[in-house]
Amino acid sequence: MRYRKIERNHVILPGRLEALKAFLNSDYKGMKHKLKNATNSNSEDALTWTCFDVLRNLDNKNKIVAIKEIIEDAYSAKLNLSANSFQNMEIDIGKKFEGPKFNESTELDASIETDVLIIFFEAKLYSAMSLAKPDKLQDQIERKLRTGIDYASSLNKSFYFIMLDIAPIEKMILRKSKEEALKGYSNYKDKWKTAWWFNYYKNGRNNSMKPLNNILSDLCLGQQNYSVSTISRNMGWLTWPCLFKTILRGLVSQYAAD
Repeated sequence: MRYRKIERNHVILPGRLEALKAFLNSDYKGMKHKLKNATNSNSEDALTWTCFDVLRNLDNKNKIVAIKEIIEDAYSAKLNLSANSFQNMEIDIGKKFEGPKFNESTELDASIETDVLIIFFEAKLYSAMSLAKPDKLQDQIERKLRTGIDYASSLNKSFYFIMLDIAPIEKMILRKSKEEALKGYSNYKDKWKTAWWFNYYKNGRNNSMKPLNNILSDLCLGQQNYSVSTISRNMGWLTWPCLFKTILRGLVSQYAAD
């Protein structure tokens, strides 16, 4: 549905309305898609702003607890970050990143950057990821990985990529051929393709890690931090319900402390 006001479609903390308006009026390559969908109840941008703006405005203690929970959920408790991983933390929504080697840019739904790491979040709600086209040689996940690894390696930071979607990957992925995964559009019936392509880069295809290796080979890095096994391990999958509960726990904890 369409709301009459943007305030009805976003959770806006006290004093954050102007920041929201600036976010909605930002453009990417001349397009103001955020403003266009600002009153649409199905807007991914509205949901992303609501969650991550609350997250970045938690006090430092609750913010770090929340981010640790996000990482725990996204990586099934298999990834542990040291205490110094959260020094000088910056959380952004809709920030544009550019990798110096590829000279390619991308706009991130959300990102977390510290002195030692960068986390890219790609958020999906009812639409699927965009596929490669004649005018876009890389699909949406490949573009994020290419730019993210390029950017992180130029600063000697660890790179993490988290796909944020409505359901666990095992509930969405279908056993389909690559030919089928390459066809179609970006609507709800194609949701399985987001899971398929994520798995394609994270776990490879037919016992081969060539898809991810091709991205790294283009960069010619050669460092352990950006090896196929490391980048594969650093790809995580998060669901909106997990994120909602984490954000609410942070708010409740902060409110109780006050």
